[in-house]
Amino acid sequence: MNTSMARSYAQLAAAVFAIVGIGGFITGDAGTVVNGQASGNFDGVALHLTYLRDVIDLVIAAALGYAWFVAPEALTVRIVLGAGAFLLLLATVGFIVGDTASGSRSLLSLHFPIAINIFDLVAGTLAVLCGLGGTEESSRANA
Repeated sequence: MNTSMARSYAQLAAAVFAIVGIGGFITGDAGTVVNGQASGNFDGVALHLTYLRDVIDLVIAAALGYAWFVAPEALTVRIVLGAGAFLLLLATVGFIVGDTASGSRSLLSLHFPIAINIFDLVAGTLAVLCGLGGTEESSRANA
């Protein structure tokens, strides 16, 4: 079976976003500040995860899981490209808004520490590249 780049990305990213989303619920919400530091962190890494961000990560995981298991190839490419565009938008907003150690900056209850911005940027860029690779493969198959 020939697996496209978009479907391969959906397979890997669905698992990663599911782990990040579930892990976010375990680490707590960044709205809670303890000793001047926002919660929602993992060890020494400031993630400032909020429950809204956890839900977003799980929705992305569900969409990519659907693209991985069920969706036809053309829809898989669209889902991966859409997820990539959304993640790049989150990264761009994150770099503009930023965040502080105390978690005092947020937009719609989303915090944007540098680690999350880099994660969104890398995941979004890979999604767009794999999605575009998927359009190339599907157009080659139709020819």
